[in-house]
Amino acid sequence: MKNIFQLTLLSVATLLVLSSCQDETDLVLDRVASPVLLVTDPVGTDEIQATFYELDKTGILDQNVGIDSMPISNLSIEVFSGSTSIGTFTTDTEGSIVVQSASDLAWTGEYKGVRFRFQ
Repeated sequence: MKNIFQLTLLSVATLLVLSSCQDETDLVLDRVASPVLLVTDPVGTDEIQATFYELDKTGILDQNVGIDSMPISNLSIEVFSGSTSIGTFTTDTEGSIVVQSASDLAWTGEYKGVRFRFQ
């Protein structure tokens, strides 16, 4: 009889603890997909070429079209090495900039009203 009472009490306590949790699905910060794609390539031994693309997803459901990437010209990009700004650069007609190579580069900017950062 004592075992049944303890088992019942334990079951009720477990049920109360598990049912008192509240599921919170809202994030503290809204996550927004980056409006641009960054592709980097080394140029020589001490420079990196960064090319910025806009992704056109209008043909995503057509296997013959797919996602198209178009270079973004005249995009203002600020480049950081650690917490130090290397400078602000503007992409050319092919969406590219060339910067001196550093260990931990971060690329920041804004495109179509959406701020982005790549590290």
